[in-house]
Amino acid sequence: MKLAVLPFNAVEGTPPALGRQFSNFACDTIRVATGADFNPVSFLAEIDDTDGKRAAYVNISDTLLDKQWIDQLFEQSEADGAMDGLVKVPAEGQIELTVRFHKKDGEAPVFDETWTFAEAELFTHLHRLVKELAKFGEVELPEDIAGDTMDFGTDDAGAFIKFLEGYDALMYINQSNGRVAREFSPEPAIESLMASIKADPDFLGPYETLITLCRKLAEFRIGTFDLVEKTLKEVIQLVPDDYRGWFALGEAYQSIGDPTKSADAYEKAVQIEPEESALYTRLGIAQLGMNMPVNAERNFRKAVEMEGPDKPTMDYLAMVLAQTGRPHEVPALWKEQIERDPTNPQPRAKYAISLMQAGREDDGVAAFEQALAEVEDAAMVKRFFAPVLVQRKELDRAMDLYEDVLEVAPNDVQVLLEYANTLRDAGREFEIPNVLRDVLASNPDPNTRAQTLAWLLELQEPRRTEVVEKAAKKMEEGDFDGAIRDLKPLRNWLADYWKLWAMLAAAHNRLQQWEDAEECSRRLIELFPGCEPAFGEMSTALHGLERDEEAYNMMRWAAQNMPQSLGIHVNLALAASRAGHKEEATQLARQLREAVGPNEELEQVLAEIER
Repeated sequence: MKLAVLPFNAVEGTPPALGRQFSNFACDTIRVATGADFNPVSFLAEIDDTDGKRAAYVNISDTLLDKQWIDQLFEQSEADGAMDGLVKVPAEGQIELTVRFHKKDGEAPVFDETWTFAEAELFTHLHRLVKELAKFGEVELPEDIAGDTMDFGTDDAGAFIKFLEGYDALMYINQSNGRVAREFSPEPAIESLMASIKADPDFLGPYETLITLCRKLAEFRIGTFDLVEKTLKEVIQLVPDDYRGWFALGEAYQSIGDPTKSADAYEKAVQIEPEESALYTRLGIAQLGMNMPVNAERNFRKAVEMEGPDKPTMDYLAMVLAQTGRPHEVPALWKEQIERDPTNPQPRAKYAISLMQAGREDDGVAAFEQALAEVEDAAMVKRFFAPVLVQRKELDRAMDLYEDVLEVAPNDVQVLLEYANTLRDAGREFEIPNVLRDVLASNPDPNTRAQTLAWLLELQEPRRTEVVEKAAKKMEEGDFDGAIRDLKPLRNWLADYWKLWAMLAAAHNRLQQWEDAEECSRRLIELFPGCEPAFGEMSTALHGLERDEEAYNMMRWAAQNMPQSLGIHVNLALAASRAGHKEEATQLARQLREAVGPNEELEQVLAEIER
């Protein structure tokens, strides 16, 4: 039976996280144990923001769902049955849980019970929920769950509830892919997980969740770095014998460009777990950032010795050898891997590439040809060989290889784009639109989507996109009014063409038409969130509208997500100065001056920032 498992609604005053996670726990327990076709449903609402769409959890109601809602669920899904319910905390230490099961086309729930129990009895009733849900879904549970008890990882119900509250935040970040609502704060989740760890130090769930949560916060730049650092240092003190806290701290330092502290954290992780190859790899990467290639090489070699046949660290070892003027040593490394497993296509392809990088182009091509002749599954070899053939102007054969690769991996966005570029080089532009449509259908990241869609529009709508090019020339000549007159009629026709909105945003800003500039900048960022000039235009528009604090917060977000962009950091410093954050602005200006060196144009901007 295919079931839709809805989160339990929460009565006002009851944490909605409990409703979501009681339901989720039962569903996941059964799915993991049996592979049953049970599908948890999450209620996430989209929110429009300055930098695009964000998502927020929604507690649908503080009562049970009405029948009309359940009927709509069945109409819009392929589920044969559904579970919903309601959770309430009527008094401290008490829980009231209503559980209902529905069958498609049923007039009333086939199961409708309310269980009231003390918090200390939580495990008994969650186990009961698992068994009732499995019974309704016609699933046979394994013995370790079907019996009178099951393992929850702890005997402390309070610790388990705190764990669920913290785990709910991690699920939210994962499901929203980091695009959480601005008002979301990770601190309550951190506090709950810390409380759970302290209540039962042997309970692994909250520790592992807290480590993962901190890694996600650092990855998506949620909250502050100080919060992540403080949390990891505290959890390391609570659980000193597990290397994962130090590993996550090393990652966090790496994310803000501090290789020294990152290396120190990884070294401490290695001391605790010297048999984990990934630690040596990360340590080597940090040491490369510290300009310590000898140390990095030593740790990369340790990692390679410990790794399985795929040898993921070999690429880093090859890189450090090339950086230290020893590319001629790299082929021997891959040759050794080929001798261990001649059927593995990856070392065959990497060996051929390393020969070419060592200046032995003919040998590299011969190695590719030999691999194609000898390896049964040669898709990876073809994938690496095709761009080499493009460089050698052997376009017909390169396209043949790309087509072979795409038969195996039809949704590989990078391969599709390389193939499209090769078609262009070969003068077969009429075939490119179908390839670009395949890219768009493969759910690429927003930046790739924006660039691909622009290319497709330029092929399909040349007359309209040429107007945008002509408008750009008018702007170069200072005719901003003329550019806007030409571009405005295209807003509907080329609504997804990021270059149109970039031109409009810039033109409106030059004419001090701040509201129009903000609107166009916002649309540009929605389409192309990696477009660096877009944030400068938005910041300028917001400054014109006297919304400098908003501009500053937006530029902080942009700097976190594009840490290598000089333009973004210049605009952040400018926005900080305008918003009154003078100390930060001065510090940023000093860092920019040190990074760039003498630059007359930049110096004019820095002088304004420091004024």
